[in-house]
Amino acid sequence: MKLSIITVNLNNRDGLQKTIDSVISQTFKDFEWIVIDGGSTDGSKELIEQYAEHFSYWVSEPDKGIYNAMNKGIKVAQGEYLQFLNSGDWLVSPTILSEVFGGSHNADVLYGLMVRNNTSGEMHNMDLMKPKLFWYDFYFGTLNHQSTFIKLHLFEEYGGYDESYVVMADWHFFARVLGLGDASYEFLPIVISVYEGGGFSETSDCWTADLLRLREELYPNYKIERAFKIMTDYNELIAPYLVSRVFYKSMKKFMRLYNKLFKFRKS
Repeated sequence: MKLSIITVNLNNRDGLQKTIDSVISQTFKDFEWIVIDGGSTDGSKELIEQYAEHFSYWVSEPDKGIYNAMNKGIKVAQGEYLQFLNSGDWLVSPTILSEVFGGSHNADVLYGLMVRNNTSGEMHNMDLMKPKLFWYDFYFGTLNHQSTFIKLHLFEEYGGYDESYVVMADWHFFARVLGLGDASYEFLPIVISVYEGGGFSETSDCWTADLLRLREELYPNYKIERAFKIMTDYNELIAPYLVSRVFYKSMKKFMRLYNKLFKFRKS
């Protein structure tokens, strides 16, 4: 089996319906679907029962948080790749999984683009769009699990999500396996999923504490000044990317103008 889709839900029946609609419409069929519900009381369980024939495994019971629920899904997954498409997230089109797995991709981590659907209906890109990742990228940001496919063996090798992190266990995982580890990866320059927004990771007040802890745990000797120095090295990193080149050239023009003005004032 190529893919295990894991969907975590807690009292988000409407969001879960969107997720279900997008998954059952997929033209790609070589996947299993695992739904972990945290004992919802808003009708989510009844909705899961209504669509139970589409799930290889589902459960509705209290859990210890979102990453505890995701770890439950990992434990029963049998696919080569795992995708975490939680309630309120949906696949961008009925053919997107066929596009992804119709190719000859074999990297440990496949990651594409995700967009956010805001209240006006506009979609805004949210993720790190680049084919080359560096260890320090994960000091500043991470991949979006909704648009990422992770080989099951990585969880067997590195362990599941660290449940002591409230909102950043997935960031912590990617930093370990890609930033500091040697897992292979491939960037897919296509939009995979849509994120509804307003979820627990955005509304929780634990975000800052989790980020500071992650940086201290994984990058204890890291100096932020070094990161900015590296990231502004035009020849090594910025040149391959058009947007960055435009920014770089604009900054050079600004600095030339600034220097002229500064010299004029001095004279």
